[in-house]
Amino acid sequence: MEFELGYMTALVIIGISFLGFFLTMMISEISRKKGVIFFIMSLILFGLGVYSYYVVGQWQKAEGGPSYNKLNEFIGL
Repeated sequence: MEFELGYMTALVIIGISFLGFFLTMMISEISRKKGVIFFIMSLILFGLGVYSYYVVGQWQKAEGGPSYNKLNEFIGL
């Protein structure tokens, strides 16, 4: 169960970063400088989400648990 919770947390972080990208597009219409700052923050959040997804995948692989996650098969985790 802990693997699923880790995967869901990582995907929620990635989803929030996509909301940040959409917010960046709206803010950049008003202020270019703030838009760039929000874009960089969204990129950092996206990177943290992808990294946490990778770490959970490696943790599941080290524990030897079965992987029912089709996304892991596609990306080779």
